[in-house]
Amino acid sequence: MKHRLLFAAATTALLAAPSLAMAQDSGVYIKGQVGYGVVTDADLVAGPTAPNSLVGGVAGQGNLAIALGLGYDFGENWRVELEGETLYNDLGSINGQPSSFAKLRADTLRLNLMYDFSNFGRWEPYVGAGVGLTRGKLTAGATDFVNDTGNILIRSLACVGNSPPPATISGLGTPITTARGCQVSDRDTNFSWNLMAGLGYDITDNLSWDTNYTYTDIGDFNYDGVYNTANPVDGPLFGGLETQLEGAATHVLKTGFRYRFGKSTPAPIIVTPPPAPETFTCWDGVTEVTDLALCPAQTYTCWDGVTEVTDLDLCPPQMFRCDDGVTMVSDLAACPIIVADVCEEAFRQEIIYYEFDRGQSAETRNTINRILDIGQFCQIDNIRVVGHTDTSGPASYNMGLSERRASDAREELVRQGVNGAIIMSEGKGETEPFVQTGDGVREQLNRRTEVLLQLSNAPVMSN
Repeated sequence: MKHRLLFAAATTALLAAPSLAMAQDSGVYIKGQVGYGVVTDADLVAGPTAPNSLVGGVAGQGNLAIALGLGYDFGENWRVELEGETLYNDLGSINGQPSSFAKLRADTLRLNLMYDFSNFGRWEPYVGAGVGLTRGKLTAGATDFVNDTGNILIRSLACVGNSPPPATISGLGTPITTARGCQVSDRDTNFSWNLMAGLGYDITDNLSWDTNYTYTDIGDFNYDGVYNTANPVDGPLFGGLETQLEGAATHVLKTGFRYRFGKSTPAPIIVTPPPAPETFTCWDGVTEVTDLALCPAQTYTCWDGVTEVTDLDLCPPQMFRCDDGVTMVSDLAACPIIVADVCEEAFRQEIIYYEFDRGQSAETRNTINRILDIGQFCQIDNIRVVGHTDTSGPASYNMGLSERRASDAREELVRQGVNGAIIMSEGKGETEPFVQTGDGVREQLNRRTEVLLQLSNAPVMSN
């Protein structure tokens, strides 16, 4: 009767699952499993008071196991479960004695706590432990038995009790000792504990395949039974017996399905605030915008240092003043050669201008030609070639660009016959602009190479 109450509690919990699931909308699940289980080796020992007992060792032979459960998944890998399990087991003969048998039905109601290991995709290994109550029903018996010749009654070592006096068994024709029998059909409930390990597989968000192994220590049970003798003289004699089942435990491997109620939990939506708009500094070094297209039109200062244009091609033709201080030309090569007083100057400077982001200039050859013209009339002691850039672009890049401009002018001097030993070249980058501007400004007058000649006195020649 008590084992019915155990499984009635489990059934009631399962019937309550749908309404509980509606209340929670997630986490609540039910499960059903079948499998194979065996009772470990155990011993039937004499009871503490009755003189009669059923004794001997028994060993389980394995049989059907059934389990139902109701659980709740808390998330964060933990869940709790109420499980009812039934195991039918044939324990075979008692202590190997003929005419003996034992069977045990173990009904267990347990509360399990499980931990699921995540990060395995749809696979979900887990471990758990639990405590509960086990209702064990023992059906067992042993009787004395007649030998093969049929005239000797052999006492069963599994049935222990007060022996009746000798008597004659009718039909055998030979006096033998009166037969005895021990019978047990009783139930007892005991505290139990268990350990488990399992593996789940998520078929859908709600349905999982679940296989596990459970070890349960079901403890010791006390049983009452009947001791009887087949006495043909006085009739059967009956008495009580007590026996205990000690050291029993179960090993059960089950597989089945878990079904979780409620809708699947959607993945959390992480709302990331939009990043702050990126700002840019316009060409003028002052105006801040979120799109460079919003910058005001870029203007450039022409070679004269006055005219402002949006395109350097719109600048008036660049004019140079010749050495006579009067003549203005667009190409210094067109200046009249005035040698008088030139050689008396200690220094003379020539300038080469460049297009934007260019390391070479179309002016280089003409400027070098003018230097060579001076060299025909004056002694050139040394030449210093210094490259410069405007402020547009990174400073490190501009330093390299200025060095390339100076190097290009130096190579042209050497190519046209000037002794390389008297030439020194270097780059200043954007550090020494001719026209002061903000950072990032294209300025043609700053894109230049200065060729500084150191002259020695020589006879003044005229053309």
